[in-house]
Amino acid sequence: MSAALARTTSTSLSTAAKVSPSRQKTGRRAPGGLQKSASFIEYEVRRGEITNDTQYSTSQDGTRLVRESLNAQAKRKKRRLQPSELQDPLATWEPLHDDGTAQVDDVGDGETDESGAGEKRKRYESSDEPMRLWREHIELFLDELVRRDAPYSGRRGDQCALCETPYAANAERLRCLQCGSFAQCRECLVARHATLPLHSPEVSQNLELTLCVTLNAALQVWSGKFWAKVDLRTLGCIYQLGHGGLRCPHAAPAVREMVVLDFPRIHTVCFRYCGCDHSDRFNNLQQLLQNGWYPASITDPRSCATFETLATFRLLNVTGNINVQAFVKCMEKRTDATRVNTVPDRYKGFGLMSRQWSFLKRLKRAGRAHDSLGVPGTRNGELAVRCWACPHDGINLPVNWRDVAPEYQFLFMLIIAVDANFRLRHRLRPNERDDPPLGSGWGYMQEEGPYREHLRNYVNEKDVSSCIAFKALLQKDSRLTTGLRSSGVGGVVCARHELIRPQGLGNLQKGERYSNMDYIVLASLIGITLLWLAISYDVACQWQVNFPSRMEEMPERLRLDLNAIQVLFALPVWHAMAHERSCQVQNSLTYTSGVGRTDGEGIERVWSLLIAIAWATRVMGRGAREDAIEDKVDHENYEKNINQGVVLPRKLIVAITERDQQVAGFEQVDATLETEVREEWQAIIDAWKADHQSRNPYDTTTPTRAASEAAVRLELAKEELEEASGGRGGQQGTSMTSFVVMGLQLEDAQFRIKRQVAQRGLLASEQSERLAELRRSFFIKMRKFRRLQEVYAPGAVQQLAEDEDKRDSELPPLQAEATAVYLPSRLPRAKRDGCSEELKGKEKRLRVGQMQDCVAKLRRCLLSRRHLWDWREHNVGQRAGTRAATLAQRVQRSIDETAERYRSARAALFALGGEDACVDWPVLQDDDIRVEEERDSDAGARRKLGNVGLSAKETRKSRRAGRAHSSKHVMSWIWTSGGAPGEDEEDLREAVRVEWSKAQARRDRWTEEVLHLREEMRRVLRFLRWTALEWETRASVQREVDQELRAGLKAYAARQAAVARDTARRFRNAWDTSASDAVRAALREEAVMGVEEPDGMDLLIEEF
Repeated sequence: MSAALARTTSTSLSTAAKVSPSRQKTGRRAPGGLQKSASFIEYEVRRGEITNDTQYSTSQDGTRLVRESLNAQAKRKKRRLQPSELQDPLATWEPLHDDGTAQVDDVGDGETDESGAGEKRKRYESSDEPMRLWREHIELFLDELVRRDAPYSGRRGDQCALCETPYAANAERLRCLQCGSFAQCRECLVARHATLPLHSPEVSQNLELTLCVTLNAALQVWSGKFWAKVDLRTLGCIYQLGHGGLRCPHAAPAVREMVVLDFPRIHTVCFRYCGCDHSDRFNNLQQLLQNGWYPASITDPRSCATFETLATFRLLNVTGNINVQAFVKCMEKRTDATRVNTVPDRYKGFGLMSRQWSFLKRLKRAGRAHDSLGVPGTRNGELAVRCWACPHDGINLPVNWRDVAPEYQFLFMLIIAVDANFRLRHRLRPNERDDPPLGSGWGYMQEEGPYREHLRNYVNEKDVSSCIAFKALLQKDSRLTTGLRSSGVGGVVCARHELIRPQGLGNLQKGERYSNMDYIVLASLIGITLLWLAISYDVACQWQVNFPSRMEEMPERLRLDLNAIQVLFALPVWHAMAHERSCQVQNSLTYTSGVGRTDGEGIERVWSLLIAIAWATRVMGRGAREDAIEDKVDHENYEKNINQGVVLPRKLIVAITERDQQVAGFEQVDATLETEVREEWQAIIDAWKADHQSRNPYDTTTPTRAASEAAVRLELAKEELEEASGGRGGQQGTSMTSFVVMGLQLEDAQFRIKRQVAQRGLLASEQSERLAELRRSFFIKMRKFRRLQEVYAPGAVQQLAEDEDKRDSELPPLQAEATAVYLPSRLPRAKRDGCSEELKGKEKRLRVGQMQDCVAKLRRCLLSRRHLWDWREHNVGQRAGTRAATLAQRVQRSIDETAERYRSARAALFALGGEDACVDWPVLQDDDIRVEEERDSDAGARRKLGNVGLSAKETRKSRRAGRAHSSKHVMSWIWTSGGAPGEDEEDLREAVRVEWSKAQARRDRWTEEVLHLREEMRRVLRFLRWTALEWETRASVQREVDQELRAGLKAYAARQAAVARDTARRFRNAWDTSASDAVRAALREEAVMGVEEPDGMDLLIEEF
């Protein structure tokens, strides 16, 4: 704009033509030849596309301001992004991508590449029967062991191997097997071991002599008959601190003795402190530490342990659960197994040193030595090893992850599992000294002060149970806690990767109370800034009811912003089986959107690792126990992170295969539906996802009059609660109903194990691990059940003893699926009479509920199978027919298993009550497992389908054919037993609707699982990249320290950064391959371990 025009407009239009600071004015004649006396244009200069330019001009008479918008455009809505469009280098990277190049011929023709993939592992006698081959060489090995005790002869025994000085007659000869199998003279050995004070040499003489074998027996002397041990001190060895054993110009005059624990022996070493300028700035403690000796005390230490010994013990402790007593006892035996001399007792001292060492290592790995705030500045949870694959905002998520499209927001969901473990209890000890844990709250356990203060204000919650009488809920305020400081531990883990969360553990004082669990869960979530959170808990159906109101009573730092975070509550997959049917389908993870195939049972696998230290920690002091648990958890978390490189791709192989099968299966079922039916059923699913109070699509609405097993259990539990209130409670802290239910659950577990044994897994090792886990879980529960049998069923104990007497002792122990459970119904009549009538009555009622569940499931499966068969008849084609047949085979397996369970339950009911008890429950014959008119022509079967999957024309034709070809077979009793509805159009429609909804849920969960796994692999790489950058930042030390310490801090930071980058590089190289190559790599690994290749693997690789 010209200066004159500017002056004109500034006087007359100064108030009207103001512009925002974010806009820029520039004057020029208006475009298009507008005849205005004066004008200027305000251009939009905000970041992004120009959306609205405004032209201001004066009217020709100069009295009015004219405003006109140029190239105005509507504001665009913010576009939601696909995951591949996020701002991150890994956004477009797809691990284990599908290259489409793998064919059957790649692995099926017997010709393999150099790696040997695709061929059977060669058999070698040395690996198949190693002990048989070794037996032939027993004498050779034995002779060589004895030969080591002989004196050296020839050149090796006539002169010193170092200075080559010949030995005089009867001169002493020495050797140190740690240095090498050769003889040395005294002068050479003393000089050589000036810097090696913890070696164990030996000495010999060619004459008879009497030796005083001292405490640490570092040397061996030849007495004319054998090598004898002798101490380095007797040879005058004095170790010089501060110089690594080399000479010090101003050594301290005092010669001291130090007991040094150096695995595998305990030594007594003579030493001097350094007194020269080199060590002026270091005190005695620092001199010991710089020498790699960890002192047992701060003031005038007389005992030390080498760093290597402490590191070895920690690894043995966290991997093999070796305790301090066993470790020190081992060292004492290696020092002097005959107890001729007294070995110093350093059990207590080593316990303190090992505990301090483990804590210091966690501080070091967390970077606390590099922080300017030092150790006191450590924040709660900072020492915990975090999961690399879980989402952490600002660490392993793309910068704009919040802009992702809503249908992909589940990829950034945090899924946690919650549970309690009552094996990790802690006893009160008399005269116990106050010894708090090191760094309370800095790792995995709760900070003591705030946690206790919260529990002090606890008031017993009102029982809100509306589902099933869980033992955890029924006894949450009545669990026996006499003599216990804590009755167990509550925990929170990431459900998908099974790492314990920071501050994810807390002691329970009296059962699994909400007050404890609420605090532990919320403390483990401090600092999360995510949009979605899923919580899996075996009592989530009740726990979630008043969770928001209880959270409001928590300290402010623990409260979640429920307006910013969407919280989902769900039941673990296996624990859901103990809930009512309606509760299962309402809350199970199986039907929870966005969680993939997370089972929520990972915390049980974590408990199985921690139970190994339960006995040792039960009697420890308060601080030592928590420190031991912290160290064990720290190790397990790190191991699981490192194993992500192998675990994630193997899971992805399984997920891709299962996803493809579920997608194909759903499409096959979905193709049988008409559009109107599909839309109606989909609307039910969508409505339920939006509001869980709506009709549940995964449960049938057809009523039944008979009570299910879960309903019977609930009824019995209520009756026992009434008895308990009257002072007639169960024994051993477990009710009679719980005892029977536990036995039924064990039988059910045996069915699952048998099914697992009968199936071949995708990868043999994966199948073996699942089978081993099921068997291990069975025996853990069985041990408790056996203890209860002594109270409720003493006849079972006698029968077990008789079975053991009859069993061949040479045979291996019975597997879980072959182990007799021995509920009253399974016992011989003579021993069954020893059980109370009340116990047998409860089992009868539960068996009836069990059979009702089986019959209901049989009906659903039969209707689904019939629907598949009929659709196959109307859709000709090999591919469609094969898929339909595959689906039908799956349904048939379920039918066979359910029938077997019914027959087992009926046999138990017959044993308890005879024919009178089974009047309403006939024997299930193979001929009974059918749908009416199933044997008729396909026209008669089509009539039963109604409007499901058929056009209107086909429906009318089917009805006409049905009238002409009606069935002469009588309806099977399973369709009327227990008040079940008859087989009509609505029953069939409802059954197919439920199966269609479940098939869609399975398809969606497996599709989510594949997306989850690939995103988790990206997050692992991002976390490692962030870790490397974090350590590189720490290399620029902010602390005021001496130059030597500064160099150490920089070197350690550089090494940690390099480890993170190397790990990321190794993971990336392993994952940056096709799915078919990943399958071959997995097979090669299993071939090395001797695992046979599963059948059908050629077809699997073809699919990829």
